[in-house]
Amino acid sequence: MMDRNPWPPHVSDVPGFWDRVAIAPSRMLILDYDGTLAPFVVDRMAAFPLHGIAETLCAIRESGTTQLAIVTGRPIDELLELLGDIEIPVVGSQGTEFRYPNGRWFTMLPSARQRARLLQAEQEALAFAPEERVEKKPASVALHTRGTAASKARASEKALRKLWTRDAEESGLECRSFLGGVEFRLKGTTKGTAVNVLTEECAPDDLIVYIGDDDTDEDAFAALKGRGLSIRVGDAATATAADARLCDTSDVRWFLVKWLDVTNA
Repeated sequence: MMDRNPWPPHVSDVPGFWDRVAIAPSRMLILDYDGTLAPFVVDRMAAFPLHGIAETLCAIRESGTTQLAIVTGRPIDELLELLGDIEIPVVGSQGTEFRYPNGRWFTMLPSARQRARLLQAEQEALAFAPEERVEKKPASVALHTRGTAASKARASEKALRKLWTRDAEESGLECRSFLGGVEFRLKGTTKGTAVNVLTEECAPDDLIVYIGDDDTDEDAFAALKGRGLSIRVGDAATATAADARLCDTSDVRWFLVKWLDVTNA
């Protein structure tokens, strides 16, 4: 467990945020992974959580004062390899995989037609990038361009968006950008739909907070409008539907420590 830091993380734009956390009758905290709990790196299988974060999440879980969940674009197997199993609900692959602490696992699988189109999409992506940059998930294909020269990354993403959008509608698929790439995936299944599933049993006065850094997290922010609070991590100049901001993963780490302190006071 990391040492406590007396500096309180600033959650901009939400007056009395920590007071709201303290008095909430029940709380749910939902977190993205890459760029939120783990700093970005070129090798996506080297994106480990920032030091102390996993231990703090375990402490929050053990306190029994907060329901925790993680929603990520990664397949769940990858997340568990990097973060470890901290025995909380995990949603992977942009909302198509659900794993619960009791071992229950649910995966939304593409239809035969969608599988065929995704296999074709994988080959299309491989024409622009080496195999290690093309990720095949249960219901999507993603091209990762982080670490690629900016001009080449833009050109590859643009070309694939053109290829993947031409017949997306008729296949029930959609092309979406994320920080560091582009993905071809099941239409309408997002981090927002995942949040709706995770929070369906929450009472109206429960405090729900979602923290994420990516454009894909904007779906979750939108889903929580009017019934929860959302926080975007990263550049303050980035347009967002989130209610508040944190600067980076270091801010998220201290936010989690502060959350643990406040909810156990």
